[in-house]
Amino acid sequence: MFTDFYLAFPDKSTAEGVLYTDTPIAWDNTDPENPVVTETELRPNFRNIDTLPLIAEQEGQYDPETGEELVAPVYSPLYHVNVRAIPGEDTSALEAYAVTPNTPARVWA
Repeated sequence: MFTDFYLAFPDKSTAEGVLYTDTPIAWDNTDPENPVVTETELRPNFRNIDTLPLIAEQEGQYDPETGEELVAPVYSPLYHVNVRAIPGEDTSALEAYAVTPNTPARVWA
């Protein structure tokens, strides 16, 4: 079984801190007793992560004939991500960012 989470983070950096682990992938071994990390990469903490595009809180208005924008859309300032957690994945860090959207922008199939 799985558990779906709809998440809203204040920014991308916060989301990455929760969803990924900065993992060393290369070292300077000049001193074998004290290797120094020289390169890292972000590795996911969850198997299923879906980063959403901007979410419009208010749709824009456009001229039907010209397509010219009359009123700009208003976008959520939050960084939205969906996670489908599988058994064994520790989801405790997700709870603080969980939201319940009225109409999810995207759902898992």
